[in-house]
Amino acid sequence: MVHPLRPFLRSLVVLAAALTAVSSAPARPSTWKLTNGESFRGEPTEILGPFALFLTSSGFGRHVPLRAFSPEDCRRLQAEIAQRPPKAASLATAKGLATSEIPGNVLERRDNDLGPADLANRPEPDLILLLAGSHNDGDGWFMVNNLLPFYQRVRHVYPGLMEGLFVGVRHDGGQHRNIALSSWMPWLISDFAQQRSMPTFMQFAPKDEGANVVLLSRQGVPLVAGRAGDTQSVRTFCDQAAEVLWQIDPTNPVGWPDRLYYVNATRPAEFAHGHGDPVLVGNPLRAEALRRYGVKHVAARLAVAPDGKVTPVLLSGPDDVPPNLVAPLNSALSQAVVYPAIDQGKPVAGSLDYVLEMPPADPTREANEAWLASSSYPVLPLADWLVLRPIQVSEQDFLSDVESVDANGTVVLKAMEVNSSKVSHAAQISAFNSNWFDAAGADSVRPKEGDRQKIDEHTTLTWEKVSSKDGYVDMQTGIPKDYTVGYAWTEFTVPAATEALLGLGSDDGVKVWLNGQLIHDKWIRRISRVDDDALKLHLKKGPNRILIKIQNVTGDWSFRYRLRVPPR
Repeated sequence: MVHPLRPFLRSLVVLAAALTAVSSAPARPSTWKLTNGESFRGEPTEILGPFALFLTSSGFGRHVPLRAFSPEDCRRLQAEIAQRPPKAASLATAKGLATSEIPGNVLERRDNDLGPADLANRPEPDLILLLAGSHNDGDGWFMVNNLLPFYQRVRHVYPGLMEGLFVGVRHDGGQHRNIALSSWMPWLISDFAQQRSMPTFMQFAPKDEGANVVLLSRQGVPLVAGRAGDTQSVRTFCDQAAEVLWQIDPTNPVGWPDRLYYVNATRPAEFAHGHGDPVLVGNPLRAEALRRYGVKHVAARLAVAPDGKVTPVLLSGPDDVPPNLVAPLNSALSQAVVYPAIDQGKPVAGSLDYVLEMPPADPTREANEAWLASSSYPVLPLADWLVLRPIQVSEQDFLSDVESVDANGTVVLKAMEVNSSKVSHAAQISAFNSNWFDAAGADSVRPKEGDRQKIDEHTTLTWEKVSSKDGYVDMQTGIPKDYTVGYAWTEFTVPAATEALLGLGSDDGVKVWLNGQLIHDKWIRRISRVDDDALKLHLKKGPNRILIKIQNVTGDWSFRYRLRVPPR
């Protein structure tokens, strides 16, 4: 059997090997033989989704699909992992090899200062996003700024799954404090004086230069590791980490066979002298999809045969489920992956109460979830753009909140979204909300290089060709850039209609039109980060046109993008 992640997991071991020096704890490795005949030595630390995680004698992590073990070794895994302390209710009492080093050694940002972190209200996470860098080089600043969207996206989609931690190298305590406060770090920050008490994390810190980012399990097993000082390295890390998150997501059907295999192997021994109710392994219903069809609440009784076959009886009434969806829902629920009840070590018939609540609609969460799940999609190159700039506007009514000052002294303005309906007589808002093409519609904008465009009675500009590098478009080269508006336009062709996703960062406010339809409108002051916004797009067969409006306050003026299209 070849697991779909096997080549990917090998690459993670190589990445971790490039960073890891010593094991986070003295390993007690033993020999494990996989069903394909391969053998290795390692110490099992935990079950994470469809994988067993190991620390090896070399100190590197290993991640093995559960179906790669014999049933006997699955029971052995369960017994050895059970010797470790279970996951704690809060990070303050965590006992994981990695997470136990956090209490007493970390700070958090409180307005304009750092103070001891309140860990009692944070659950012990399964994963730690470790950021290791220096105040004294650009890589550290680039890392902490550009990992922020990924961190926030994961926290939004998977609450409680992952915590973040910054550790500092090649700087002093004052500089440690400055980078933490100036970059408005939302994650935990090491107490610089206590970093020696965190060997599991410090082993991944860069020794000479650059910035490292590592996704660790709570037991210190590295899952993804890499450099993080430039756009491509950040994107590579985020995509590999997102792939791991998607593989361990309980809603991902790819992992259900491994999960079911493990339960089949361990439950008979676990309940050799007792009784266990049926266990839902794979839920075939998705709340976001059902909400679109008017489903408000799903309740059902699932009769589960000894062989795991499911016969559902829908209990929801017509106020919760439209009558025409009763049969389709029963059919879908019959496909639920359920391990049957077990009594005295043998599968028996049983029943399972099934409830699915519809959370409030959250388009941003759905887009973030889709972005994380699409990390393996090909990126459609959009190398050339036509740019129209600069349209000067008044600087009045701009607030001057400072987000950070980087190592070079560049001032970064604090991100701040504004509801335009609450802002009156603001020239900036007016400039952001009005366009010369409003009467004819955005789809009337179909320029060619060198075309002249009249903006108003005082301003006529020329469409210029600009080539992007790594999905970065610089709007400011050689021109006035403060308090300006500009436009960027491109056209591309797809062979068939398809859903797609656009990752977009902007400095500052941004609007996006797709084929003349406004799909994104965000008046905000921020730096241009990797994949800051995730947008769902519906592309039509043939030519498609994207028009982006970027409004700049002061400083840099740019946007970053990448367009993901599902493979055919």
